[in-house]
Amino acid sequence: MMSTSSRGRRRARRPSAAAGSAAQEMAQASEHPLTDSTSDSGQPQLVEEVTQRVLQALAEVNQKGKKRSQGRQGANSKKKRQRTPSTSGGEISGFSTIHGEISNYHTKEIPKCLEDTASRLLEAAVSQNTHQSYRTAMSVFQKYHQCTFSTSPKFPTTVSQVIYFVAWLHQQGKSYNTINTYLAGLSYYHQVNAFTDPTQFFVVKRLIKGVQHLSSKPDIRLPITPQILQQLVEALKYTVSGRFNRCLLKAMFTLSFFAFLRVGEVSAKCQRNVKNVIRMENLVLDEPLKNAKYMTLTLRHFKHNDSCRPVCLHIALQKCKSICPVRAMIKYIKARGSGSGPLFTFDGYSPITQSYFTSELKNTLCYVGLDPKLYKSHSFRIGAASYAFHSKIPEDKIRLMGRWNSSAVRRYFRIPVFDSIDISP
Repeated sequence: MMSTSSRGRRRARRPSAAAGSAAQEMAQASEHPLTDSTSDSGQPQLVEEVTQRVLQALAEVNQKGKKRSQGRQGANSKKKRQRTPSTSGGEISGFSTIHGEISNYHTKEIPKCLEDTASRLLEAAVSQNTHQSYRTAMSVFQKYHQCTFSTSPKFPTTVSQVIYFVAWLHQQGKSYNTINTYLAGLSYYHQVNAFTDPTQFFVVKRLIKGVQHLSSKPDIRLPITPQILQQLVEALKYTVSGRFNRCLLKAMFTLSFFAFLRVGEVSAKCQRNVKNVIRMENLVLDEPLKNAKYMTLTLRHFKHNDSCRPVCLHIALQKCKSICPVRAMIKYIKARGSGSGPLFTFDGYSPITQSYFTSELKNTLCYVGLDPKLYKSHSFRIGAASYAFHSKIPEDKIRLMGRWNSSAVRRYFRIPVFDSIDISP
């Protein structure tokens, strides 16, 4: 017959095997016995007390499991309550929920002043133009989802959805740069909400590479060289009526070339979008108007200036008087006045529109016999980069002059193979 001691040990072992996660409690029970195990009279009491200890440990383990399960359910419900990324640009969707998880350890709710400050700082991290591009990207993504699946997209989106989005954009005839911009917007809204970024997966990057190979087209825009610039400014007296308008356009043409300017820096698409437009206070002459030898142009808002650091360009008096930007600017300021506001303006308050600038440039190009399809407003910038390269100015300096922050400047170099060849008999 099995002894009482043996049965007691089996009864004690049976619940301990079921309590695998309670091993520590069992170890502590064995290290600190409740009664003297060498005493026969104490065996029943020992078995009972050890059994109670194991059952208590099991209860604690079950309680911990319930708490973990409730915690996971709470986290899942919190994710479900998160909003879809906003396309309005006015708020940071999910910021208080996701980025503020650490507050659960300290307070029940994030103070609104901190949330507002965090939103403002994040908003200031990129330019208004970039925010507008990202909003457009999200709007186009919603349009794609509505057209393809007749539903609004859910976030975070999947890698498959991004793949089909790229395919849809390519079918729509969008360029490589446009598709890249849309993916950058999609990436931003995922990252800012602490979602996994589906645009960074290998297959998406390969897809974009394929778009680049299939849709790449050569840039046919030609540079406006110093010789062409001279033709343009001399033709203004025949193509533009009014002395003030001629002074205005000559100053715009010459400054666009010598300062490597983009069209959005000398003119505005509309009267509301004037942030990047050069203002009168950005231009300083070293001497009064008559005796000025050079001028300093400070650019604070321009493309890719994420650091918001101003760039100062020192533009000197040129030997060729007809295309000298300093002389042209002095003459224009005399006609304009030195009041604050946009540098190039008719009334001192509103900037020159891009439509006016491009229209007058087109008329002048046609007058001198050049094809306006090959010469655009960006041709001033292309011409400046090409002329600097031909003048053997180091590439790193050209990048500084034109505010390029990558090797993209090389795309602006127009390099002739041979100037001329003379074959003698």
